[in-house]
Amino acid sequence: MKRKGFTLVELAIVIAILGILAMYAIPKYQGMVEEARTAQAKAQLGTVRSALAIYYAKNSGKFPAQLNKDLFAEGQVPEVEATKADGTVVKSNDVYNITDDGTVDPDTEVEATGHTNGGWVYDVKSDLTQADVRINAKGTGVDGKHWYEY
Repeated sequence: MKRKGFTLVELAIVIAILGILAMYAIPKYQGMVEEARTAQAKAQLGTVRSALAIYYAKNSGKFPAQLNKDLFAEGQVPEVEATKADGTVVKSNDVYNITDDGTVDPDTEVEATGHTNGGWVYDVKSDLTQADVRINAKGTGVDGKHWYEY
């Protein structure tokens, strides 16, 4: 009687090939996840900056005093996902609002405030004529830039 099936050698070869493929695919997949996180964070930053530009245009060249949910059509501040300096991933829509006439170095500002757990830093001059919004996390995207530099 003739048996049908795979031999032990054939199965070992297939398992070895799958192991080799996995060895290359898993790191590539992890890199793609980080690239996607960076792209999404940049897109959310663009959304927030667009909302600020629309507000500025509608309000005679003045920015809002605070970044809050009323600024967005969907009624909530967009959530941003970033990797912190220690490698943990944070996802938040919290806003740290700063009103200051002086220019503050964003690196020092984010470190000094202790608010580095994701979300946003909204920095506006007290006369509301200039504003900037940054991602509120220490760490870098896939291109090596710090989140607060975008």
